[in-house]
Amino acid sequence: MALALTVGPYAIVSAITEVTAPRRTAFPTDAAKIGARWTGEVPSLLATLSPFGSELESNHALSAALQTIESGQQRPTILRSIAHTDPLGRVRRTLSMSPYNPELWLALAQLQVQRDPHDPVVVEALKMAYFVAPNDARLMPVRIDMAARFDALALPDVKDLVRNDVRLILIRRPGSRSALVSAYRRASKLGKAFLEDAVESIDPSFLATLRG
Repeated sequence: MALALTVGPYAIVSAITEVTAPRRTAFPTDAAKIGARWTGEVPSLLATLSPFGSELESNHALSAALQTIESGQQRPTILRSIAHTDPLGRVRRTLSMSPYNPELWLALAQLQVQRDPHDPVVVEALKMAYFVAPNDARLMPVRIDMAARFDALALPDVKDLVRNDVRLILIRRPGSRSALVSAYRRASKLGKAFLEDAVESIDPSFLATLRG
């Protein structure tokens, strides 16, 4: 009886939370428009209190991270004003409990970039996003964009990972080729040189389109 009275309320709260929770947040596929896809949904009180909502916490942490990334991209002053909510710390805590979420690793990299693009955490989080979901087509555009913009390509192992993404897009996902053009336009000098070399070695006919 005591066990039922203890576990029962928790189970009820978790069940209600699952039913009333917002839809799972998806990491935007266009790195240039990360903020545009965030729904603005706020975690319910039940979701916050639910002791079994690890998946829900991942969803809410990602939503908060995307909101912060959007605010930092558009209005840096707003980013400072919401810094007390510590979305970076929330993402870290969530990853410590659920380290197999590649979207959260990408969010961690994006949040750290806004604070210090040269911090080793940026590259390490990007690498984890690859290791956890190496062939996740949804994340390829953002991974390529990040690596090309912040010179993660200086590391040989990252180079190999990104080259594989480029190859898969060119060979198996021609509809996503526009993501390569977008990444090229935002890339650093090193990133542009890498993308040109990768495209030329895989599909030389696309090189002119890449350069625009």
